[in-house]
Amino acid sequence: MEEQLIEEIPEEKILFEYKTDYSFSYTESNTFSVLLFIFSFIFFIGLFGLIWGYSHTWTIAEKFIFNVYITIPVLIVGIFIHELIHAITLLLFADIKISNLKAGVNWINFTPYVHCKHPVKLSAYKLSTFAPALLMGIIPTFTSLVIDSVPLLLFGIIFIVTAGSDLYSLWKLRKVKGNYFASDHPEKAGCVIFENPFSL
Repeated sequence: MEEQLIEEIPEEKILFEYKTDYSFSYTESNTFSVLLFIFSFIFFIGLFGLIWGYSHTWTIAEKFIFNVYITIPVLIVGIFIHELIHAITLLLFADIKISNLKAGVNWINFTPYVHCKHPVKLSAYKLSTFAPALLMGIIPTFTSLVIDSVPLLLFGIIFIVTAGSDLYSLWKLRKVKGNYFASDHPEKAGCVIFENPFSL
């Protein structure tokens, strides 16, 4: 009788008991990104100007900031590279295959996305989430401070801000145990966390 009762428990109910929603609204994400832009622009432009001179910085920056033939293509191509980095990082560190990935476009904010079709280890998920911000934003920005490259500085700032939703998601996940599992939320920004019932 006991065995029959156990077998009749739906698998969805068992999983639900270990599932926690860490998603957030796009309004919340966009607000964070705006604040991130203000901070990044003031801090890094200010730091760059302090090192290389403010007049020099602005003279070069205005040639790129107001040139839509440069900024728009860089932004469009960069967004796709951003998602490609997510995918490559998952393939390398989450022990999955290309067939496990799903690509598409989020028509709410008109951006492409790459999701894994099943939960992956949180450590791999965090690494994949952080990789575009690191490779396209943080590293180029700090490199620009060393080599005096205003275009690289602006590129880095843009793609730090582009990764705003990722960085906000990582902030919300900062206290979650690394041996849990994560999956992108199917409808919102952020993710769903699945606890490991067998962990001590």
